[in-house]
Amino acid sequence: MEPSGVRSLGTLIPFSMCPKASVTKTALIVIAVLASIALLVFFGELLMLLFAAILIAAVLDSGVALIKRFLPIHRLVALILTIVISIMLVGFALVAGGMTIIDQLDALSGVLGDAWRMLADQLNDWGVPVLRTFNAEDIWERLPEPQTMFGGAGAVLGTGFGMLSNLVIVSLVGIFLAADPSRYRDGLVLFVPVWFRPRLGAVLDRAGATLQRWLVGQLALMVIVGGATTVLLLVMGVNYALSLGIIAGLLNFIPFLGPILGFVPIGLAMIGQDMTTALIVLGGYTLIQQADANVLSPLIQDRVVNLAPALTIAFLLLMGIILGPIGVALATPLLAALRILVLELYVGDVLGDEAVKKA
Repeated sequence: MEPSGVRSLGTLIPFSMCPKASVTKTALIVIAVLASIALLVFFGELLMLLFAAILIAAVLDSGVALIKRFLPIHRLVALILTIVISIMLVGFALVAGGMTIIDQLDALSGVLGDAWRMLADQLNDWGVPVLRTFNAEDIWERLPEPQTMFGGAGAVLGTGFGMLSNLVIVSLVGIFLAADPSRYRDGLVLFVPVWFRPRLGAVLDRAGATLQRWLVGQLALMVIVGGATTVLLLVMGVNYALSLGIIAGLLNFIPFLGPILGFVPIGLAMIGQDMTTALIVLGGYTLIQQADANVLSPLIQDRVVNLAPALTIAFLLLMGIILGPIGVALATPLLAALRILVLELYVGDVLGDEAVKKA
């Protein structure tokens, strides 16, 4: 996934050298678009799980690249070291504070449920009808079900396996992809004409490198936001500060919508606190999110991919309606990868904008 080789590979076989190239290019793009829509409609959840495996492979590949920078060892050995180190870090976290976090999350769920019922009772007294019981699933129950819209084919794995089984399968697929990414890339390009394979391979390399850098940057932002939120809540003496900070950090993976969802449990936890504490927490959380949106994200992410906010929000809503929570969670990295493919293969090759290829 080295971006340095993308430009040279992309110019190996110019489309102008191929007979009837423009017609072939247009036909290929139309077929690809129609096939993508059909796959999303009928196998959306399965594809999202596969894309999640690609994200895991991208993270592992970053670790492999980091290890190989310091140790001249075989890729497979570097991958094994990356997995072992990751497991050790997770194990250390569980030993150091895992049970505390689990206990906090368990207690926090009850506290937030009670806080929501108190808030719902007050809103109902004011004439605002809301449910007294609240679950995350309640949001998605009000959206069209993928099974209803597309005949149930989108729930291929959801009906056959549990969440834990899906996680194990996705992780294993991600490990296999990270072990030999070029093998799977080369296998994919076999489905296009021979003259188009070098160009498609180069574009896939660039999309993979962009996705990898975006994902690593986003993980760094999640750690920063989660850590800063935890420190803020600890300083203010808020109960379950560690769990609330972890939730805020995880939800920060979802642009725009994530920070809002992250504040919901924090706001509910503020019920019963004094007004000064609540205002300081609200102001501090707002400052953390503003620093993330206006300072940290531009420094870390805009050099990798500059997604238009309106386009990102629209894509989030679309994926949420079609696929539910998994669509929202993976919408932004998917859009980042699709952006490269559209710019390179359509704007650059079909429309002939050479500036896009050189960007």
